[in-house]
Amino acid sequence: MAADAESAYGKPWFQRNTLHSEAQSALDATSFPQQVPSDSHHSSQTPPESRNLNPSVGNARPGAPLPQHGAAAAVWTTQDAAGRLFAALPTLAASARLQMQQALGDQITPLRLASHLSVLLVAGAVILFSRMQIPEWDFQLVAMPAAATPSAQFQSVTNRVNEIFNTQQSSGAEFSEALQPQIVPFTIIPERTRREIQVYTVQAGDTVLAIANRFKLNPETIQWSNSKIDSNPDLLSIGDQLKLLPVDGVLHTVRAGDTLSALAEKYKVSTEEIIAYESNNLQDVNAPLIIGSDIVVPGGTKLAPETQVAAGGWTSTASAPDDAPVGSGNFAWPASGSISQGYWGGHRAIDIAGRIGAAVSAADGGFVTTAGGGWNGGYGNYVVIDHGNGFSTLYGHLTNIYVNAGETVSAGQQIGTMGNTGNSTGPHLHFEVIYQGYGRNPYNYLH
Repeated sequence: MAADAESAYGKPWFQRNTLHSEAQSALDATSFPQQVPSDSHHSSQTPPESRNLNPSVGNARPGAPLPQHGAAAAVWTTQDAAGRLFAALPTLAASARLQMQQALGDQITPLRLASHLSVLLVAGAVILFSRMQIPEWDFQLVAMPAAATPSAQFQSVTNRVNEIFNTQQSSGAEFSEALQPQIVPFTIIPERTRREIQVYTVQAGDTVLAIANRFKLNPETIQWSNSKIDSNPDLLSIGDQLKLLPVDGVLHTVRAGDTLSALAEKYKVSTEEIIAYESNNLQDVNAPLIIGSDIVVPGGTKLAPETQVAAGGWTSTASAPDDAPVGSGNFAWPASGSISQGYWGGHRAIDIAGRIGAAVSAADGGFVTTAGGGWNGGYGNYVVIDHGNGFSTLYGHLTNIYVNAGETVSAGQQIGTMGNTGNSTGPHLHFEVIYQGYGRNPYNYLH
């Protein structure tokens, strides 16, 4: 096969074998014949008849016998060997060239040569550096010239600073001159306490709780400081002007007959606390109160009013009969959405914000006692369900009402749709849980 005949070095195998045989024959031809012992009369070697390499017998007849013993035989043998060596030189050169081609054509040999050379170089470098002697450096310290010493001006400044720190008057003018305040970039200005009553205009989507969180006040403080929402914070309307106190407490408008002692008793604080508030401008407990002026009562509290639905629309009511269904006591979420206002002292309910028309369902089974439409004191369209176990629930600001007073409902039954009726700053459901006539926190009952 052609692939087998070719070598990895690009030379046909049979050619290399032929050259090798020729080179070996040439080497064999250059071998010197064995010398005949001195006591022998004839040599075992016969000179070739085809060529005469001895100059002394150049005219001899071909095939004529040459001397076979003694000094003549030794001369013939040397001349014959030299002739054969000269004749074999071309074949030897060819063999050397072949060996060189094989060595250079081998792919592994250069790598071996390179690795051997690198080892030799490293060994040589190690031997060279090991025989080197590092000179000993002799450094001498030279004294600093007098010109390099601190100047007299610098020395005087140093002495001046030392005097300032060592004297008893270091806190005076001299010390202030030596230590200057460092300018610090990005100085953080501390938040200053607000001292005046601020007026805020209600925006769409605002709730009393959200406004209170924005101004870091309790929601009751905003409720007790504004007469419109004092009884019901849901009466908040877009565009209302709210008075925001700088501190938590109560804002009282002075009426005829008011005294500091009476105000302190009403709002459960001391007279000293009212007088100490600078904005009130009161000198002592006997200071006169100006009718119509506002008095800030820091830390004052008021009783929360009970939930009441005022008139102002159509309302149908019915009393629950003795055989009315009784709820389970477990309340489900009446609508889906986000909590826009949670439960607090002045807002005994939660507001669930959503879209107009979203379904509103009964939180538990019961008997519909009230279904009303219109203003209704700000509740708008609303429904009240009596659950027969002391609990009742109220659903306000509805767009549509799907039940009437006197009907029974089951838990999860749709009773209306979410809306923005009554006094509302955005579409939401006002949901109350009432027990024995008093509003409870719905979070404690919803599951």
